[in-house]
Amino acid sequence: MNKKQIRKNFLSKRQNLSKNEILIKSKIINEKIFGLINNLSGIQCVGLFYPFKKEVEVLGLCPLLEEKKIKVGLPVVENKISPLDFRIFSYQDNNVVKGYKDIPEPIHSPSVKPDLIVASCTAFSEDGYRVGYGGGFYDRTIKKLREKNKNFFTILAAFDMQICDINFKEEFDQKVDYICTENKKIIT
Repeated sequence: MNKKQIRKNFLSKRQNLSKNEILIKSKIINEKIFGLINNLSGIQCVGLFYPFKKEVEVLGLCPLLEEKKIKVGLPVVENKISPLDFRIFSYQDNNVVKGYKDIPEPIHSPSVKPDLIVASCTAFSEDGYRVGYGGGFYDRTIKKLREKNKNFFTILAAFDMQICDINFKEEFDQKVDYICTENKKIIT
């Protein structure tokens, strides 16, 4: 099975999750992510994602992060070949407009450089690789941020049902540091 087939298969599975299942599982995942963030030093800005196609509801982390005075950024797609540009987001202001593929983006906010990104996926391997939506945005972004910041971290937020045991890794794929699901916390 290639990445395109894996993506289609796992997206189809995720679409069967009910809104209630997503909220319950997301709460557990967010608690694990927040615990990791609390144990990492020097985190001043966290890049999240706006949930799309029944992804983990990571925006539930916003009040917790903002309470700790940690800035939150959401990705903005500048073009199809560049890394993502993270821009300030506040759940209190909900300063977003429809962007790339109609995903909400805070396009009128200032850019920030996250110390940590919480990434999404359609599927993932337990050794830290992810299948996204096929644009390579997160791989380019993670690579760029790692080159600029030796203390940069990545956390993958996903559901257990997205674990894939097929070897899909390609040379440009970027490994995440941690994976949080409703039942697992994996250090890669």
